[in-house]
Amino acid sequence: MAKTARHATAVLAAAGALLVVPRASAAADAAAKVVFTSTSHVRSASPAIAFLMARAAERSTTFRRLVQDIDASDSYVYVDEGECGRGVHACFVSVTASRSQRFMWVKVDTNKADADVMGSIGHELRHTLEVISQPSVRSNAAKFFLYEGIGRRGTKGSRETQAATDAGNAIRSEIQQFNRETKSE
Repeated sequence: MAKTARHATAVLAAAGALLVVPRASAAADAAAKVVFTSTSHVRSASPAIAFLMARAAERSTTFRRLVQDIDASDSYVYVDEGECGRGVHACFVSVTASRSQRFMWVKVDTNKADADVMGSIGHELRHTLEVISQPSVRSNAAKFFLYEGIGRRGTKGSRETQAATDAGNAIRSEIQQFNRETKSE
């Protein structure tokens, strides 16, 4: 009972926080609502992550485009809080398949500034699109071999792609620009 009450309080607090977020424009607000509907293929059980994804969709065209591309696919991406280890702040941890759909899981460490977390989520969403673009990748083993072929050695022994790095950087930049513009109004 207490756990349910705490969860409900957290959900209500997150929903209330959405009401006090400054909005740059009605167009940005509408774009964020279009991206995260009940049918979106990008989901989170974490109110904090869901809030950051909605904020990123509002403030970054790159982030919105990534979500729209995932929504147009056969895949579902679940983004939740978690540790990746080795000092990595976000990671694309798993891909599985069932019939015609694929399911992907991303973990994000939320102990960074919001713009960094949003950029990290976008970076990982770009990685999921790399897998989505390869219909034969339906398991972690297939994902491993895909990145052996398309990735370069990243930090701490991981594989990295330039497209994911560019997406994360673009999202951070767009969010910072949005924040500067809203402060000057």
